[in-house]
Amino acid sequence: MNLLFLLDYDGTLTDFKRNPWHSLLTPQGRRVLNRLHQRHTVILVTGRFVKSLQQVSRLKGFSIVGSHGFEAEKLPGGLQLSSSSLRQRYKKEAFHLWKNLQALDAPFPGIHIEKKPYSSTLHYRGLNLGRNRLRNLRSRFLEIFRNSVTPRFWDLQEGKMMIEAKPKGFSKGKAVSKILENMSGYFPIYAGDDFSDLSALKAVGQKGLRVTVGRRLPKSVSDLRFDSPSQFIKWLSKF
Repeated sequence: MNLLFLLDYDGTLTDFKRNPWHSLLTPQGRRVLNRLHQRHTVILVTGRFVKSLQQVSRLKGFSIVGSHGFEAEKLPGGLQLSSSSLRQRYKKEAFHLWKNLQALDAPFPGIHIEKKPYSSTLHYRGLNLGRNRLRNLRSRFLEIFRNSVTPRFWDLQEGKMMIEAKPKGFSKGKAVSKILENMSGYFPIYAGDDFSDLSALKAVGQKGLRVTVGRRLPKSVSDLRFDSPSQFIKWLSKF
């Protein structure tokens, strides 16, 4: 049987860190993934932009779906997920949003505004924000968002201690569906840990194996669940 591994990164292959650039693969994790890549088809499916994932993971030669289904790197058959004109549009607006979000640094020390080529993400991992402070942070983010981009072109997505503005009409699920259409002879195994993975888990459905890591997602959306990335990596080592 031809296996197709579709793997989220943060929270699935690595533990979350306050700064996303500190979410490094363990040496064991890197060995397991490199060996898996040699034996099977492996595609990393991430909210990170492609170059960010390559830098933080130090994995080379892997196929990648980046920016929540907007970017494609070395996908089978040369599959692309967005046009060059769309990439130029979102790149311009994403930079403008990131620049304006810097105004949140002073009133909310410790937050991290992640700069991405086609999106922008506010992280507040590790911060002990009360309910009112968190509500104020979200309100300020939304105000800056509406004044910085063309809102109808964008979606807002929330996850683990983060809010992200990302290109509208793209998702991990849509990317996975396109990949599965081109790879009908493969048995897909998708693994994720957060709400952004729900669309991809749904796309795999009963056609493959749905794996979740951690307890953020309900058991009903998965066929197999692991408590931590280290447990999941150990399971991957068997293939």
